[in-house]
Amino acid sequence: KSFWNNCFISIYFNNIFYLDYIMKNHALNKWIIQRVSAVVLMPLLLFFLYSLVDLVNKDYTGALDFFDNYLSIIIFTLFLIFAGLHLKLGLGEIIEDYIQDERLKGVLNKIIMLYSAVLPVVGIISLIIIIL
Repeated sequence: KSFWNNCFISIYFNNIFYLDYIMKNHALNKWIIQRVSAVVLMPLLLFFLYSLVDLVNKDYTGALDFFDNYLSIIIFTLFLIFAGLHLKLGLGEIIEDYIQDERLKGVLNKIIMLYSAVLPVVGIISLIIIIL
């Protein structure tokens, strides 16, 4: 029994120290995640723009054929998810840096959180509707 208690105590304290490390480096983590999302968005954005130019020249059935391809759906879904994440982090940093009123900052952060969550969800639901 003491072996399991020692294991639990060890895991518990290791997690506390890890969470403490994450909280101390919160700004660094957000900065890294924003840069990684920007790098991931580059090829996804190029695919999206290329596809958009290609879709403009197609009729309705051609556009539906584009979304019948699972690779296109996966890439477009990843684009929506990473764009929402990048949007939230970027606008959140702007608000944190330039808005002084804490109440306004909280309201704007909630609006950004809602907006950056709703847009990808609406896009993904739209893709599901197109597929069906």
